[in-house]
Amino acid sequence: MKVLIATENDVKVEACQNAFETYFDEVEVLVAHVPSEVGEMPLNDEIGLGTKNRIKNLRKYAKENNLTVDYYVAVESGINNYFQSWMITSVAGIENEEGLESYSTSPSYPVPKELVDSIITEGLGPVMDRIFADDDSGHHKGGIGFLTHGKITRKQLLQESFMMALIRIINNNW
Repeated sequence: MKVLIATENDVKVEACQNAFETYFDEVEVLVAHVPSEVGEMPLNDEIGLGTKNRIKNLRKYAKENNLTVDYYVAVESGINNYFQSWMITSVAGIENEEGLESYSTSPSYPVPKELVDSIITEGLGPVMDRIFADDDSGHHKGGIGFLTHGKITRKQLLQESFMMALIRIINNNW
């Protein structure tokens, strides 16, 4: 089985690989950098829109590069306002060649009000790197790793998102 994911980030690729290998044998994950067509730090509905756009652009990429794959996968992270509280969340999406699509979210975690403006203007990664004195938290355990004292990593969070998105796939269009 071939899976094309819209990222070159090792953590996202490993999370995708692990999620698919939970349900399928012989999974090969191919990577491609395609645009999300949303801002650097997506807000609210832009998070899901970024995921959908990346999948749309993966399809174009595959066609232009004569790639045949079974699934197109993307994940977009951003900041959203639920219940008058800002949270970081990710939206994972998976589509097959026939157009069956499935989307899910990661568990969300709260953001202190005093950091919201900085995260929106600078992006989550740079703010987390500054706060936790890490030079590239997005490619390691992530901000969630620091915030949970190492109990949950970014890879685990993303893997759960992909596994939830796989529900429609593994259950014949649930």
